[in-house]
Amino acid sequence: MITVEELVKSNIDPIPKYLLMRDVLKLKKDSIEMINTKKEVLQTKWVNDIVSLQWEDGSWGQFHSMSQFSKSVITTEQAIRRLLILGLDKDDQPIQKAFNYMEKYLLRELDLRDYKEKKHDWDLLTRLFVATWMLIINPSSHLAAKIAKDWAEIITYAFSKDTYNHEYYKEAYYEIHKSPKNKYMWRFKNFYVVALLPGYLSNNIESKFLDYIINSEQGIYYIYDKCLNVLPHKFSSKEGSRYINAYEILSRYSLARSKSQHFIGWINENKCEDGFWDMEKLVKDKMHFPLSNSWRRVINRRIDCTVRILALLSKL
Repeated sequence: MITVEELVKSNIDPIPKYLLMRDVLKLKKDSIEMINTKKEVLQTKWVNDIVSLQWEDGSWGQFHSMSQFSKSVITTEQAIRRLLILGLDKDDQPIQKAFNYMEKYLLRELDLRDYKEKKHDWDLLTRLFVATWMLIINPSSHLAAKIAKDWAEIITYAFSKDTYNHEYYKEAYYEIHKSPKNKYMWRFKNFYVVALLPGYLSNNIESKFLDYIINSEQGIYYIYDKCLNVLPHKFSSKEGSRYINAYEILSRYSLARSKSQHFIGWINENKCEDGFWDMEKLVKDKMHFPLSNSWRRVINRRIDCTVRILALLSKL
């Protein structure tokens, strides 16, 4: 059975190699091996495919949703998500440019190109969308932190009793956001709010919040639309990949490990005898997979699946 160290030393592609060194072995970013491997990552076709589409202002056109008038084949959110998955971070120029673009939006120095949905308080939602990605990229962003603190105050009040109280949520939502009551009230069981709040809730509130999210029949909107406490029917499936993504988001919470034992057990039960994981070719979604340059060789797919899972387990 091959070890992580042996896998890194073998002839694997730059992206899975870099992710193993950074997220599993926790090597220092300024080591020569890390620096050289990052250079190779930045030259891969997967990174260049995204970076080549980036606009001069740092965006990829529209931020959240495509329309028939879109001048790009990808949204800014999708591009950021993919580049982060491929190993880029706040120190890499494409991410820096995107971060500066989002920062200018929160400072109201520019507007997003998205169609403004009339039934929503669109300014409230887009600032949530942007702040979430800014904090994922750089948790020390003061601009984005202001928005996170507002949402944390709402969630804290909603869970201030033994269980979630919807009337408390509604009361705090309108009071803190100053949102017009004729606009649709945005629920919190979605990617943005869940991904926004790690580090902003007390242990007591975080525990109740995570329990509520994990036991919700609706899962996490945009990510996984089923109860996270119920295991997917099949590991090697798109459903399985989305299920893993939900726990990748939850893994940023301090209490994530204690809340994820059923998930960790499921992951370990699906490890192959040789120590690899394999989710098979149907999970190739051009977002989470592939990481390697090509999946023509089955071993590359198995390496990619294994790297993703090891990186997640290292956080749990």
